[in-house]
Amino acid sequence: MTKIAFTGPNYLDQITKFIAFLSTKEITLNEILRHMVLVVLSPLNVEAISIRHVNSKNQAVRIATWGMPLEMVQAPGDVYNLHEKYPSTDTLRLRRTTWINTLPDFGDDYPLLKEFPYTTGAKTFICFPIEKAGTPVAALGIFSRDVIQPNSEIESFLAAVGSVFSMYMFNQEARVHKVQKLGGKFTPPNLENAESALTERQTVILQLISEDRTNLAISGLLGYSESTIRQELIKIYSKLSCTSREEAVKIYRQKLAKSNQ
Repeated sequence: MTKIAFTGPNYLDQITKFIAFLSTKEITLNEILRHMVLVVLSPLNVEAISIRHVNSKNQAVRIATWGMPLEMVQAPGDVYNLHEKYPSTDTLRLRRTTWINTLPDFGDDYPLLKEFPYTTGAKTFICFPIEKAGTPVAALGIFSRDVIQPNSEIESFLAAVGSVFSMYMFNQEARVHKVQKLGGKFTPPNLENAESALTERQTVILQLISEDRTNLAISGLLGYSESTIRQELIKIYSKLSCTSREEAVKIYRQKLAKSNQ
């Protein structure tokens, strides 16, 4: 078991790489999370990441993951009430980094995670806030394969990562393929022809699947059952005269490109 005291990595280089990546092209949330794990957070030996945002019902909703084991993604727990005792809810309520380096045991502070199905061998979980105008609106949770002791240098690094992530997500509201706010309000694109027959909810779902979100993630984000999302997708395919998710996304992006010319 490796214990790490970080004195070597140049965290400024990692932040610079992150900024450069975000400035290159239109990027989905899943692509950002992947890059964070494989590049930005590589000095911490991170193997997986998840993000939760606070919705209008004061719930911490899991909206995306990367690198998480299937049994964890499918386990109950997409939505946490903020008054419940979880690392992410503590992070959001208390506006602080939550640090647990005793995995797979989350400790006595989090009895609700006693049976948490994370079995890949991760040793440390760190959850840090994403803020907008000084208010925590989301929490990023990372799993490391190493035992990482609480460290002010690392915490400052994660705060910088969170700030860059926040600026990208919240300062790009005019970009297509992006949700306007992690808080849950969406501005549906102005689609033409076949798309004009879509309901507002269907348009939002179409926007979200174009960001590579799963039905499960969309259901948690919008507050509908996964069955409702599947039914709405069938209606979307019918209205767009297509038969697959990929075709629907292609039509969506073509119309957006045309409307933005």
